[in-house]
Amino acid sequence: MNGANCLLLKMKKSQNNKSKSTSTEVLYMQHSQVMVVYTEKTDREIWASFKEGEETAFNFIYRKYVGDLYNYGMQVCHEDEWVRDCLQSMFVDIRKRRKRLGDVTSIKGYLFTIFHRELFKLIKARRKGNEPFVSMDGGEQFYIEASHETKLIAEEFSDERKKEIEIALNQLSQRERQAIILLYQEDLSYKEIAAIMDFKEVKTARTLVYRAMGKLKGIFKV
Repeated sequence: MNGANCLLLKMKKSQNNKSKSTSTEVLYMQHSQVMVVYTEKTDREIWASFKEGEETAFNFIYRKYVGDLYNYGMQVCHEDEWVRDCLQSMFVDIRKRRKRLGDVTSIKGYLFTIFHRELFKLIKARRKGNEPFVSMDGGEQFYIEASHETKLIAEEFSDERKKEIEIALNQLSQRERQAIILLYQEDLSYKEIAAIMDFKEVKTARTLVYRAMGKLKGIFKV
């Protein structure tokens, strides 16, 4: 290949790369614009769009909530593979059944309710199959770990203080810890917590949280 042909080939490759880069930038800008549009909509409107088959609505829902769901799942069982499997299965299922799903006013509450139920079903099934269940205290409890993702423990606290809070939280019962993490870490309402934890009445969730907070105050007074 002579010098002129080499130069032409390089110019062609450069043009192709620029074209690909431009296409990628355009797609990214379009995606960002779509995401902005959805942030201005209510959960009811977003869910309606998702049910009607808008893939961008599904992508928005996935991107917005998958991180919170993953962090919650890891607080429950500390098994990365199990949590990821459950999340994938859940999102595939709701995407497949979207037209048959009911109306939703709180997407986060809805997803947490389904994920909580499906994750515990998965844990139960895999434990029956003799797969190891990892828990921070070696038992079967829902254990809260003081991680960077956990909003329960402020970043400005010292490591020693974080450890004290972590120990205190894990002196609560399993249900109390679940309620605390859903309320204070995930910012869910008492109504949503009641649905997730399968309580018949909202006041049960509220009473559970109050009792847990009372115990924590008592622990820190000691």
